[in-house]
Amino acid sequence: MDASSGIIGAMFMISNSLLYPTIVILLGLVAWALISVGQFLSEYASRSRDISKLKAGCRDAKRYMQMQDYKKAAEALKISGSNDFLRNFLNDLVESLKESKFSVEAEKLLQDYELKITKEFEKARLVVKWGPMFGLMGTLIPLGPALMGLTAGNIQQLATNLVVAFATTVLGLLAGGIAYTILLVKKRWYTQDLSDMEYVVEMLK
Repeated sequence: MDASSGIIGAMFMISNSLLYPTIVILLGLVAWALISVGQFLSEYASRSRDISKLKAGCRDAKRYMQMQDYKKAAEALKISGSNDFLRNFLNDLVESLKESKFSVEAEKLLQDYELKITKEFEKARLVVKWGPMFGLMGTLIPLGPALMGLTAGNIQQLATNLVVAFATTVLGLLAGGIAYTILLVKKRWYTQDLSDMEYVVEMLK
């Protein structure tokens, strides 16, 4: 009986010691989510897609490449991008136009940009999982002291711990919800960008 009481006491102590770190992490996740909303809106405002412009640029670049006029081919490609991410890819791609193994270099560049896209999603994916997880931790940890306050007739302790429990739930869901929304939209954006990049590479082969 004494051993079980000691184990329960240790578990209770460890659990309570995690409350403030959990709250700090949740506040950090919410701060990240709010900053990400600003970045997301900024990117949304600057995004556009002009597929006809991209196709025309690829046709012109291909024609100039056949004429071995790589300077004009590079210029045609650079002006065909309709958003920053695609323009960055095209700027990197033109460096390989003169390469004898252009196809190999282009495929390697595509793979590098796929990794960039994956890296772009990593933080949002973590927040999607961490938000609810730490929110649940922040909910469950104060329930122990709240129940102890209830049994002792300490309504103030009960109320304080319940407020903390509900607040951490809201913060966790807020951070996770924002991150999930951003992740869904950005995934669609970058999937389209990747499709355009693959189109450019295939057109220039």
